[in-house]
Amino acid sequence: MTGLVIRGLRRRFGGLAAVDGVDLDVPAGAVTALIGPNGAGKTTLFHCVTGMDATDGGTVVLGDRDLSGLPPHLRARAGIAWTYQRIELFAGMTVAENVRVGAENRRGRPLVAGLLGLPDPRRAAVRAATGAVLDRLGLSALADVPAGTLPTGTMRLVELGRALAAAPAALLLDEPASGLDDHQIARLAGVLRTLADDGLAILLVEHDLRFVTAVADTAHLMVSGRVLLSGRPEEVVAAPLARELYVGEA
Repeated sequence: MTGLVIRGLRRRFGGLAAVDGVDLDVPAGAVTALIGPNGAGKTTLFHCVTGMDATDGGTVVLGDRDLSGLPPHLRARAGIAWTYQRIELFAGMTVAENVRVGAENRRGRPLVAGLLGLPDPRRAAVRAATGAVLDRLGLSALADVPAGTLPTGTMRLVELGRALAAAPAALLLDEPASGLDDHQIARLAGVLRTLADDGLAILLVEHDLRFVTAVADTAHLMVSGRVLLSGRPEEVVAAPLARELYVGEA
């Protein structure tokens, strides 16, 4: 699989072009970062790629499949998983149950078994996938803890775990380091690098530029709906335009 290819993506809100003809490559086996000031259109771009927002033009292709026009649940089934800046967990469910939702959604349940009320023959695979994700993110000790009682940083890791349990081909992360302490950020960076090395295509939006330069292979600077700079993360972050936009943050 070649990864995620975005071409000519457009999204307008009245007279405002929130996403204005964006071309973006998110190759398999790499971490791609999208940086830019608030209001640049980064989250809107995510919404367009995942199908949460309709587009006014352009294509989204994952591997050899054109996902343009598909609703979010079919894009998820095709191999796209995502997390957004606003945490959305099932607060009353345990950590393990939240992660299990991702595994179940990816694998689905055979129609006949569901109609007849028979045991799900994929239960063992779902349980194994859930356990593997909990181990990878260091969440096994919290498996039985209600997700809503956890600190913000840990909740973000649980949400990431739910996305990973779906076994995606492309993973989109909006501000994944927000709310994490230094230890969790270092662990997240290691996890993302390992996932990329395993062949996953990762696109992240992030304001923590130190995290971006530590984990990303390529960075793109988005301003007013357009990608204006692309290249190695340290080069993009050090560019005069980026330094002007991120004064005090780099």
